[in-house]
Amino acid sequence: MTSRRLFILLASVIVLIVIAGLTLRAGGGTAVWPESVVMDVENTVGGWIYRPVSKLTGFLAGLHDLHQMYVENAELKSELQNYAQLQIELKDAQAEDARLGQMLGFKQGAGKAFTTVPAAVVGRDPSAWNSEITINVGTADGVQSGMAVVSTDGSLVGRVSVAAQFSSKVLLITDTQVGDSVSARVQVPGANQPFGIVSGSSQVPGDLEMNFLSPLLQVKPGDTVVTSGLSTSMFPGGLRIGTVVRLQQGVQGLTQSAVVKPAADLAYLQNVFVVKGKAVQGGETP
Repeated sequence: MTSRRLFILLASVIVLIVIAGLTLRAGGGTAVWPESVVMDVENTVGGWIYRPVSKLTGFLAGLHDLHQMYVENAELKSELQNYAQLQIELKDAQAEDARLGQMLGFKQGAGKAFTTVPAAVVGRDPSAWNSEITINVGTADGVQSGMAVVSTDGSLVGRVSVAAQFSSKVLLITDTQVGDSVSARVQVPGANQPFGIVSGSSQVPGDLEMNFLSPLLQVKPGDTVVTSGLSTSMFPGGLRIGTVVRLQQGVQGLTQSAVVKPAADLAYLQNVFVVKGKAVQGGETP
């Protein structure tokens, strides 16, 4: 039994030596049949194994790429949302900067003639949009009922109707419910400037009407309307009210009226000034 095994081992060695010799003699040209058999077997077995493994590897790689794409897409969406939010905040900051700059310009310019209290609009009833606003200053800030309220450029907004400790109601000049009115004059060349009464328009919400103008006086569209100063306890003189848009003749031509466009943007008020009174020489009124 031992001799048989030894014989088989020697025969195997001889066969391997013969195969190696034949391969070496081939010199790298066409494969001899033993090498060809081995290569074909390797190719077949490798194909059975490689192709499924390759497909599985490609599928797993595709899943990884898809997941990576999903993550990157989510990050881009988040960055885009952040960018949009930053754009909104930037525009709000620019608008706030413009309002503050306008308020500072008024305080350093025409506002020097008055003692004023800055305020923010904190409330507005949609059903009374052209009638009333709520501001965040009150009697604790020296605000009293009847004081004039102007926009950030000094144009007339209305008057304080009710003053609480830390807030106040402001009746707008465009109001038609209370029937409030403002004594006004039209700025025209010459000494005789037309006087009249300005109130909210009953025909066009948001506009104003100036009544009781003499038909003999020359008023034309584009003329500026300001407070007359005849009611200084409420509206100091010289506050800009608006601009004449067109003229209307009264009954039998005895009187005429003017449609006036408010100078203040009353539909989008955010900041205003409460006029406490005229500034005095060397200081402000208390």
